[in-house]
Amino acid sequence: MKKLSLILSLLFLSIGLLGCQKSGDEEELDKEISKSTEKITDKPTIIGEIVQIEGKRFLVENKTEKLPDGRPDAIWFSTDEIESLKVGLTVSVWTTKIEESYPAQAVAEKIGINE
Repeated sequence: MKKLSLILSLLFLSIGLLGCQKSGDEEELDKEISKSTEKITDKPTIIGEIVQIEGKRFLVENKTEKLPDGRPDAIWFSTDEIESLKVGLTVSVWTTKIEESYPAQAVAEKIGINE
């Protein structure tokens, strides 16, 4: 009886796991959706001051806009163009994808240094 229960449990578990897999059509649709949204817009993702630089990434903090909880809007950007940046610069940064965390994280697609 124990063997039958074990076999049935494994069978139902296997069926459940197979039902959770994405089909090829769903994966293709996900790729198409992500490609269509990966376009740089005219409006920058954030305009703010570089407050910290670590390795090949920099932290931009919007000094005028706050999040609903009162914290400043801030994003860590990674880039290969780090040599031209320094703490205290005001920049406009564009990106296509943002990993939500605090501060958020993204790859800088375009960087504009503001005067």
